[in-house]
Amino acid sequence: MPSALAIFSCRPNSHPFQERHVYMDEPVRIGRSVARCRPAQNNATFDCKVLSRNHALVWFDHKTGKFYLQDTKSSNGTFINSQRLSRGSEESPPCEVLSGDFIQFGVDVTENTRKVTHGCIVSTIKLFLPDGMEARRRS
Repeated sequence: MPSALAIFSCRPNSHPFQERHVYMDEPVRIGRSVARCRPAQNNATFDCKVLSRNHALVWFDHKTGKFYLQDTKSSNGTFINSQRLSRGSEESPPCEVLSGDFIQFGVDVTENTRKVTHGCIVSTIKLFLPDGMEARRRS
């Protein structure tokens, strides 16, 4: 069975990252890089301090033909078009995500000691159905 595809493109206000092409044969973990899990063009792992290791999940539901995003108890939140999916450290319900939505993982954080800001991940997500057609956009 062909896979659905999510393309994460870096927005100008984001912590920098290379565009990602992530095939969704199963739910895909979005999170911060650690020793065994490094960023790559085909995953949703980011070298970004404000993400949790297991920050969120994104998947395609073959029954409904829809894409979903869920915050998995992250500290700094997951947002679709600036709407936070859950309160801090709480799991969100699955939320439908549409092609062209702005997705944000985490929030900009300033360290008290050195006043260094760590930027969050802000992305435009483009979604493609298993047949290769672009998924529905917000009207």
